Amino acid sequence: MFQSAIAILLVWAVSSVSAQQTKPYPARPIKIIVPTVAGGGVDALARQMAQKMGEKLGQSVVIENRAGAAGIIGIDVVAKSSGDGYTLLFSAASIALNSALGMKLPYDPELDFTPISLVASVPVLIAAHPSTPYRTLDDIVDAGKKTPGGVSYAVASVGAVTHLMGEALKFQTGSNLVMVPYKGAGQAVQDVVAGQVPVIFDAIFPSGTFVAAGKLRGIAVASNKRSPLFPDIPTVVEQGYPELIGSGFYGLLAPANTPSTIVAKINEAVRAALAEPETREKLLKQGFEIHESSPQEYRTFLREQIARWAPIVKKSGIKVD
Repeated sequence: MFQSAIAILLVWAVSSVSAQQTKPYPARPIKIIVPTVAGGGVDALARQMAQKMGEKLGQSVVIENRAGAAGIIGIDVVAKSSGDGYTLLFSAASIALNSALGMKLPYDPELDFTPISLVASVPVLIAAHPSTPYRTLDDIVDAGKKTPGGVSYAVASVGAVTHLMGEALKFQTGSNLVMVPYKGAGQAVQDVVAGQVPVIFDAIFPSGTFVAAGKLRGIAVASNKRSPLFPDIPTVVEQGYPELIGSGFYGLLAPANTPSTIVAKINEAVRAALAEPETREKLLKQGFEIHESSPQEYRTFLREQIARWAPIVKKSGIKVD
C-alpha cells in the first residue's frame, strides 16, 4: 500500500511538471532588461511598452535596469540568459553602434540575439543658437569651410548617432566641423542655449523644447519627412543631404535560442500595443516615430546600421573608452 502511494505521488508530480511545461506561453511574469538607468528616455519608453505588452499577453511585464559600460552590462545579461521568452532586452541604438564603434564586446550582436521588433525612433535635430547666421545646412557647411578653426557642434557623447552624423556631414562635404562632446544631452543643450557652442546635433527632444521656446533655431530634421511637432523645420532631404537621414532607435530582442513561436507571440503583442490609438498619440507627442516590424526586418535594420556607421568610425578614428 505504501508503494502504491509513492507511485501515485510520482505520477502526480510528473503530471504537474508536464502540465507546467505545456501551459501556453507566457505562464509567468516576463522581465525586460533595460541597459540604462531608470528615469531616462529609453527607460520611459520601455515602461510604456511593458504595460501595454502585459495587457496583450495576459501577464505582468516588469522592467529591470542594468546600466553601465555603454549598455554592455545589461545587453550581456540577456545574451547569456535562457531563451525561454521570460528575459528580453529593450535596447537603444547601442545594440548596433557598440559594434560599429569597434568596442570589445562579450557578446555578438548578430549571433547572440533574436530580434523581435523595432519599436520606435527619434530623428536627429540639427539646431543653432539664434545669434548665429546659420539658417540652413549649407550655411553651416559653408561656414565650416571658411571660418578659421571651423564650426563647433555639441553632441551628448562620443560615439552617439548624433556624433556619427556630424562626422558623416564633415566627410561628405569637406567642411571643418568640430565635435564638442558632453556627458549627456542636458549639458550639451544648455551650453548651446548659452551661446558657448554655436550648433548642436541632438535628438528632437530635448533640443526641440528650446526650439519651440525660441532659444534655439531649428536647422534640419534628419528624416525623410517633416516632424509633425515642428512642421516649419525642413528635412535633410529637402536641403539636399539624403545621406544624412538618421535617428536614435529602440527595439526589443530576445536571446538567440528563443523559439520562433514565442518570438512571434511577443512580436504580435508589440504590434498590437503600437496599433492602439492612445499609445500612438502618446508616442508621437513625445517626438517618436513608430516602427513596428517583423523580426527579420529588425534583424536587417540592425545589420544595415552596423554596416553604415562602421566606415565612418574607421575614417574618423573615433575611440570610445
